[in-house]
Amino acid sequence: MSVLDILYRISILHLSILSLFGFGMTDVRIRELDWYLRDHLFRQSNKGRQEFEQRVLPSELIKTYLRYRNDDLDEISQLVDIVVGNLLHQYVIKKKDVDSFELRGTLKRLQCSKCYYVSILGEAEEIACLRCNSSTLDEFPKKSIKH
Repeated sequence: MSVLDILYRISILHLSILSLFGFGMTDVRIRELDWYLRDHLFRQSNKGRQEFEQRVLPSELIKTYLRYRNDDLDEISQLVDIVVGNLLHQYVIKKKDVDSFELRGTLKRLQCSKCYYVSILGEAEEIACLRCNSSTLDEFPKKSIKH
């Protein structure tokens, strides 16, 4: 069993324990934060940033996204830990040391032609919509043809 598998299993166990004690950390909140974190990583990578400190990400998300402005920093930190574990397991990122990671490659932003969801995918991930699992994805935003 690899270190990534262990980290993924720990994050799932962590989620189960939090849910058991009523912290209200639902799958919806994790999926939502997964999208926002992928968006943040995508935008930062377009600016040349490839390395990230996990403990700083919750603050960055709160500052960047209106959705998280009034959320509790500790709750966002717990969600970020789970999502980072998932991204490690999906080979989107790799650990540099205990509290930092880097992107494994470029991220692509693609829109599903069935449900119009915008997915941000790593190079190692299957090209499939993160909402409906359709494999019919187009570049987003579409490049306009200039005459």
